[in-house]
Amino acid sequence: MKNNFIQLFEKCDDELKALAFTHSSYAHDKNIMSNERIEFLGDSVLSTIVSDYLYKHAKAPEGKMSKIRASLVCTENLSELAKSLKIEDRIKLGKSFKSHDISNAILADTIESMIGVMYLSFGLSSISSAVLDALDVKNKLKAGFKPADFKSELQELIQDKKQKLVYTTEKYETKGGQENFRATVFINGEFIAYGQGSTKREAEQNAAHLALDKLQNK
Repeated sequence: MKNNFIQLFEKCDDELKALAFTHSSYAHDKNIMSNERIEFLGDSVLSTIVSDYLYKHAKAPEGKMSKIRASLVCTENLSELAKSLKIEDRIKLGKSFKSHDISNAILADTIESMIGVMYLSFGLSSISSAVLDALDVKNKLKAGFKPADFKSELQELIQDKKQKLVYTTEKYETKGGQENFRATVFINGEFIAYGQGSTKREAEQNAAHLALDKLQNK
């Protein structure tokens, strides 16, 4: 299923494919265009594809569909797809970055850039099936997929320990003009983790997820 995604991508225009892997740090060093604009497009295309499928196949109210969609297109899922496709070595980074600096957020952004490239090359209807299959959306829904709620899980853990949990969330704009959010988790005033996302909720969920991983692996 993931092979269909990468095979379709490889059929795209070579210049667009190169753009999908051009991180902003590399673009800054070389004074060329980064993948941020096409990532912005890919993010919207991905949301449309998943939303369309959920509307047609998920018997759920709007609120639940929103949560399911957020879990399906979250940084964790997209970065896992990127790792399975082994695209890390194709991402072009600036001099200030090392290969081990490639975060899950960068991997997820690259997947969205690839989707943007595929959309420009073939159109929405031609890529929808490959995108849905790559994220295993159909099978997850058939199996009774439940959206992850890392914030609630972290809250329960903190309550059990009688600690104080605080989130701070800020909105920022990338060099390409895309609006993103960064959420930071503090426990008893101590920094624990931060996460990013295209919405406040996604950023906080990603931050909570990373905080849980850190706390549970202590």
